[in-house]
Amino acid sequence: MAGGSMARATQPVSIDGITFDALIASSEPWESDVPSYPVEDGFEVSDAIILRPLTLSMTLFLTNTPVTWRGINGAGPSRVQDVIGRLEDLYNTRTPVIVVTSDKSYEDMAIVLIELNKDKETGPSREIPITLQHIRVAEARTTTIPDEYGRSGDTGVNAGTANITNSGTPSSGDTGGGGSRGSILHGLATGAGLFS
Repeated sequence: MAGGSMARATQPVSIDGITFDALIASSEPWESDVPSYPVEDGFEVSDAIILRPLTLSMTLFLTNTPVTWRGINGAGPSRVQDVIGRLEDLYNTRTPVIVVTSDKSYEDMAIVLIELNKDKETGPSREIPITLQHIRVAEARTTTIPDEYGRSGDTGVNAGTANITNSGTPSSGDTGGGGSRGSILHGLATGAGLFS
């Protein structure tokens, strides 16, 4: 990026294969929740910081007679209404989508906000603010706790198994992992060589 201008786009922005004429603005804040209470000395501080799911906000431009990406987007008197109808279907069916920009690809995104505003200056064309949030997909695994770690209370009965859940991440864009890698059971099982 030079002189404060955005790099030239190499492809149109698309949401679940729906292409748009232009990306007017985008925002990708990275947020986390940091505990306000004191943490114990020697405690792994990163375990107490919770990374929020990635949120992507964009303002997209849509017209019946596109100038940019005309060969991809096509043209027609009902194009704007057709695209809006497809966006409404994605929103109403709560379908996870893939968002592709000229910089990144974002998988497992959910539409959390669409603003369908009409403006006399833009006529049938639309500027559409849309916000999407990453859905963290969890992978559950079960492991057996070794006898030397798994005796329970005064009875000494085998404590059984432990479930470990790790959150997935999108192909790019999400900086947080999450999950329970900081748990005591995970630490014991890792120390016993059951998994890394």
